[in-house]
Amino acid sequence: MSDPESAGSFSFGRVLMLVIPLALVAWAAKMYSGNLENSAQARLERTMASRLLADVASSDSLSQKFADADGDLLADSPQDEKALLDPDTINFSYVASSDTEDEAATWKEFIAALSEKLGKPVNLVTYADVGEQMRALQNGELHVTAFATGETPEAVNEAGFIPAACFADADGKFSYTMKIIVPAGSDVKSVDDVKGKRMTFVRPRSNSGCTAALVMLMKEHDLQPERDYSWGWSFGHENSIKGIAEKKFMAAAVASDILARMIANGDIAESDISVIYESKPYPPGVVGYAYNLKPELRDGIVETLTTFDWKGTGLEAGPGKSGSVKFAPVDYKKDWEPVREINKAGGELFTKLAAPAA
Repeated sequence: MSDPESAGSFSFGRVLMLVIPLALVAWAAKMYSGNLENSAQARLERTMASRLLADVASSDSLSQKFADADGDLLADSPQDEKALLDPDTINFSYVASSDTEDEAATWKEFIAALSEKLGKPVNLVTYADVGEQMRALQNGELHVTAFATGETPEAVNEAGFIPAACFADADGKFSYTMKIIVPAGSDVKSVDDVKGKRMTFVRPRSNSGCTAALVMLMKEHDLQPERDYSWGWSFGHENSIKGIAEKKFMAAAVASDILARMIANGDIAESDISVIYESKPYPPGVVGYAYNLKPELRDGIVETLTTFDWKGTGLEAGPGKSGSVKFAPVDYKKDWEPVREINKAGGELFTKLAAPAA
């Protein structure tokens, strides 16, 4: 006959022998599951960050369909005269934007001067999407146009865009900066305070509205989208600036010249916003033409831009409010070097993020 105490002791020991391994298995499973979740989250964060950088990494040199014999980084005019464009009507557009309400008034006098110089009607067209604008340029449907700073390299490399002139001051100087702005009174006082907040970018490819800010946050402050802050698009510098002034957005990257113009126009009060970061200068958006226009058309476009008098025109009433008084010629190879450096850094970050995690 067995001893009751021994029997109880034996039973308890067997329970422990069964329970402890099961508990260890459960703990290990939980830890494994947690590691899987963390790994999946990390992959998601890397994927989203790399997608934001993908646009600047996709087009960093002149397409092989173009020639560049003089090394100016721009597409050469076709040598075959049959490949030159001589449209009956010149189509002109400004930077693609969802806000095109005042473009006719802004460009009315310039379009008239361009038409007179070229001896052809000039038609104002608008595009809400930069992709559509670039396709029109590639297809020969758009002849004179403008691109924002960050979109210019892709337009040059993929669509044969030739930058000609920027808005400039009386001395012919042109530049703007990227600013990160927050609502007045915000607890975001510095770039590091963006962590845990929501950043608003303008759109992909925008230098001041996205790429310059994104690269700066990652390289200088180790702040990665998704991992360290959430983000979204506004699809317009004006939308970002108004969103900050109205306290709808926490932080936004915008162009200084557009911010200055909106303050000058009374669209927002300077006291509505605070600036927590300002970059080095970059060239602003630029007006140019299709590389394959006939030489006399190209020359006429450049001459009209560089001699056009802004006084009393829609350009004076619009861009003139942020200090611009005329067009000044640009040197793409030299003037866009800082933008290409930003894009190169973005491409390097993209490659790093896209590589399999160790």
